[in-house]
This record gives sequence, structure tokens and C-alpha cells, in this order.
Amino acid sequence: MHDSQAALGPSTGSKSRRRWIGLAAASVVLLALVGGAAMYWQLADPGDEDPGVTGCRSAGMLLRAEDGQVAPADELRRIGELFERSTHEDLKTAGVTAVGMVQRVQDPRNTGPGGDFLRARLRQAIPAMIAACGNHQVTVKA
Repeated sequence: MHDSQAALGPSTGSKSRRRWIGLAAASVVLLALVGGAAMYWQLADPGDEDPGVTGCRSAGMLLRAEDGQVAPADELRRIGELFERSTHEDLKTAGVTAVGMVQRVQDPRNTGPGGDFLRARLRQAIPAMIAACGNHQVTVKA
């Protein structure tokens, strides 16, 4: 009997063990790849982000300015520069327009009917900027 088993080749237990080791090794490799990708996305440098998207993350100040709060000139300039450097044309256009309108509305020389016109334009520019930011998965919050 022993001769007939030797003629059959390696035992089925040995084949099964190799199969399980192969599956375990493939599982470990797959988990390492998925885990590495997840860590990369979690820890990715926000410096890789488009400047316009970064501007969207700071644009809550523009919403507050629309409601009458005064936005500091240096902060408006910083946000405006972020939008200006954007590679996304929709963010560049909408963001620069919104920042410019806030700057004009806050200018003390713009009062009376001219100021009312500028505030109306600002009320149009802010939703356009919010929509452009939304197109890039950023929700602008006041």
C-alpha cells in the first residue's frame, strides 16, 4: 500500500497547506496596499491642494462680510491671492469677483445708490463663489 501512495505524488495535506499559505500571503499584500493607500489619502499634504480650493476653505469670511461684518483687508487680500493663483478657472473667476465685491462694499466711499448697487452685486457674487467651491467638494460655511 505504501508504494501506491508514493506513486500518487505529494499528499493532499501538503497541497492544501501550500494553498492556504499562498492565500494568506496574498491577503497580507492586499491589506498592505489598501492600508498604504488609505494612509496616503489621510496624511496627504494639504500643500498639494489647489490654491483656489484653499481659498474656498477660508471663504466663510466673505459670507460674514455679506451679512455686514467687516473683513480685515489683509485677510481679504490673502484669500483673493489664493483665488487668483487657482488653476481652476471657475474658482478663479468666482472667488476673485466675490473678494473684489467685498472690498468695494467695505470701502467707506461707496455709500448711497452706488453702495446699494455694489451690495446687490455682492449678493450675486457670493452664491456663484459657493457654487464654484461646491464643484470642488468644498462647502463654504460662515
